[in-house]
Amino acid sequence: MAKGVLYIMSTPMDGIIKIGTAETKQYKERMRHLSTNGYANVNALQPYFATEVDNYKELENLLKDLFVFIRPGKKELYSMEPDLAKQLLLAFSGKVIFPKDGASNATQIKQIAKIRKQGELFNMYSRGIKKGDILTFVGNPDIKVKVVNERDVEYNGATYKLSPLALKLYTEMGKANKSGAYQGASCFKFNGTILTKLPLKN
Repeated sequence: MAKGVLYIMSTPMDGIIKIGTAETKQYKERMRHLSTNGYANVNALQPYFATEVDNYKELENLLKDLFVFIRPGKKELYSMEPDLAKQLLLAFSGKVIFPKDGASNATQIKQIAKIRKQGELFNMYSRGIKKGDILTFVGNPDIKVKVVNERDVEYNGATYKLSPLALKLYTEMGKANKSGAYQGASCFKFNGTILTKLPLKN
């Protein structure tokens, strides 16, 4: 069985990721090339997750078939959250090569599911935050984002959910955790208080 790498790369566009394959020996160069040159007119791609699997080409074709309705055109770009794609790739029982955190695939799947559920349940409006309010990033108080609805914020002209934005910011700072998963609401403050510590409003 041919071994190779299935990888996910994040993009600056909210909810758009690249999923692709590479021979194991070419994986690092592929990441360098895409990070430097972009893909299909999309720049600033960043490695998000990679796993070495058997029959990697067959699995890539399976993903293309499964996600045909969320794949714009014939490019390897998909309209889905990176954590959801990561959960699926972890289920293939390959060897995780990025990021390396030592946790088993099953453990990582559970961790991501828990964090995604927390993110889906968190509603900023229920904590007294309103559209137009400004939040501060915990990792750097100079980074400000604007609330656009109960779950999304605006940063540098683009709309993000809190968890993917936290990963993006920590990655740019070179401080991303090994799992790449964040509970976004714990990474931002409103009026000096971390969002998860704000009381619920009636």
